[in-house]
Amino acid sequence: MVALSRAELDSSLIFIAFFALFAALLTLRAVSAPHRLVRPVTQEGTELIGTSLGALLATLLVTNELFPVLPVFIACMSIAALARYLLHRFSMPGILWLTGAGVGTLVTTLWSGLFILDADLPGPLEAMAFVALGLMLLVMLAGQLAGIAREAVLTHERWRLPTATPAPITRSAAFQPKVSLQLPCYAEPPEVVIETMDRLAALDYDNYEVLVCDNNTQDEALWRPLEAHCARLNARLGTERFRFFHVAPLPGAKAGALNYLMDHMAQDAELIGVIDADYYARSDFLSRLAPFFADPQIGYVQTPHDYRGYQGNDYLTACYWEYMPTNKVDYPGISEYGGAFTIGTMCLLRTEALRKAGGWAEWCLTEDSEVSVRLRAVGYRGLYIGETFGRGLIPETFDDYKKQRFRWTAGPVQQLRRHWKLFLPAPFAPALPGWTKLLEIVRCIAPLQTLAGLVLGVVSMVTMIVALAIGAMEPVEVPHIAGLLLVIGAATWWVRLVHRYRLSGCYNTEDMIRGEIARAALSYVVLVAGIAGLSSRPLAWRRTPKFAGLADDSPFAATMAETIAGGVCLVVAVACLAAAGLIGSGVALLSFLGFAGLGLRFLCAPLLAALAIRESQPRKPARPAYVPRRSTPLPVEVRRTT
Repeated sequence: MVALSRAELDSSLIFIAFFALFAALLTLRAVSAPHRLVRPVTQEGTELIGTSLGALLATLLVTNELFPVLPVFIACMSIAALARYLLHRFSMPGILWLTGAGVGTLVTTLWSGLFILDADLPGPLEAMAFVALGLMLLVMLAGQLAGIAREAVLTHERWRLPTATPAPITRSAAFQPKVSLQLPCYAEPPEVVIETMDRLAALDYDNYEVLVCDNNTQDEALWRPLEAHCARLNARLGTERFRFFHVAPLPGAKAGALNYLMDHMAQDAELIGVIDADYYARSDFLSRLAPFFADPQIGYVQTPHDYRGYQGNDYLTACYWEYMPTNKVDYPGISEYGGAFTIGTMCLLRTEALRKAGGWAEWCLTEDSEVSVRLRAVGYRGLYIGETFGRGLIPETFDDYKKQRFRWTAGPVQQLRRHWKLFLPAPFAPALPGWTKLLEIVRCIAPLQTLAGLVLGVVSMVTMIVALAIGAMEPVEVPHIAGLLLVIGAATWWVRLVHRYRLSGCYNTEDMIRGEIARAALSYVVLVAGIAGLSSRPLAWRRTPKFAGLADDSPFAATMAETIAGGVCLVVAVACLAAAGLIGSGVALLSFLGFAGLGLRFLCAPLLAALAIRESQPRKPARPAYVPRRSTPLPVEVRRTT
């Protein structure tokens, strides 16, 4: 029996790379908007045959090999055809993409194992390489399964769960459950919160109340105007729809305020709505979302984070387009597979379900997404609807942008540490809706996975360099196909990236690049937050200020750690090139690209910080001291704790 060699699989890897690229191009052509395919179903056969033969021809042209590729060519065509017969919810471009990803994982793993054997590494280093390969395979398989949900907008053509809101409830409709809209705030600009309240007063829905809770703000100039505006709105509406609470001291940050309001809301309110202080809601927010709760199994409905006031500002535009693909592409797909979670504002929750779940978690930095885990655990389902119903403010400074992302990253890690028993497979844990367990685990470990991969890569590189330096191994020869694979992979990545941005509403290439700069600028804080989330000690809840004109003095003031890390990575990258004679030119070049790429990601942080400073508005004059009116103010409830 002839043993299979690594070189015999080189052309198969090239085929799969082209197969994935053509599948990405077909998807870009077919899916013009979320949940909308624009090409005829009759083209499915052409898509299947065209992608397979196109990849085969491209491989033949660049490798001059045909017969070694035929097994993987036949496998991809057969699997895609079978999947088309079995998977009725998927589009043909989606099936082709998933086929390429699945077959590619298996072939890549086999190729990598043969490469490790061919490299003739020292025993300990070879064992380390195979352990790393095994872990990588597990992570890749879990990621691909979760990717079926995250990328459903790109790959599906039929949907089981609602993808749009029903017709709005008329004011005379029989089903109009009472809603308690809860607006927590702390040290917010009064003019911003007042506009938020005005928007809520204009909702085209009759049966609701609005509770405004200012917790722990010491400056009366910030919360007294809110109290007075509640009285003005009630007078204008002719009913006591708005109630104001100033509570100090109150522990638990936003979660503490929401728990407080649960004890003071109307007893007959069937639904609770959470609105951030800076979010301007659409008038049909309640009338379009309340009908979902006619189904008693629906525990919550979430709509996207969205933002205003970013146009014409390069920094805010970068942040905006970094946010949107996740909100418009990933979250609707996750919802389709039962993993929808709440994200803190512009959402409705069933009051009964929230009480059964135990209210809001004051120990978690992401009390919003955490509560959805417990809501599902007590038997309810959730929905994420990708339509924007309100827009908020983007953090004015890069430091505040980092604080926000720290919370959003560390919180899910805290959730996993606290609730890991819920995510065990049956019969060790109760069933949860859909793919909840897998999706939550993959989401929560994402920063830890990135950190582990980074550490493993650095340790492997250092170990290899030491082994080469002491003569324990010969320089590793990088296969000649590596460069071509990098080029094809980069092209595929760009096509998918452009498609995600287009589905989010972005068609400007410069804005896409800005969004990617913003994403890269958060790399360091994401790693740090992942580690912080593992701590059993409570983490400080650092709010995001809404005051304009609070720019940092220097782009390095908030990015010293990122700047140092980026500089170190670039130095290491240059050192790898300098050591080409020792470690081999191929390894040196790949190491240079890896470390240089990581360094540039870190250095995007001072770049974005500088952009924020450049775009910041002139500082506003100091606010005048608050002068109380002679009229008697509304009663203010103050709760003292020891």
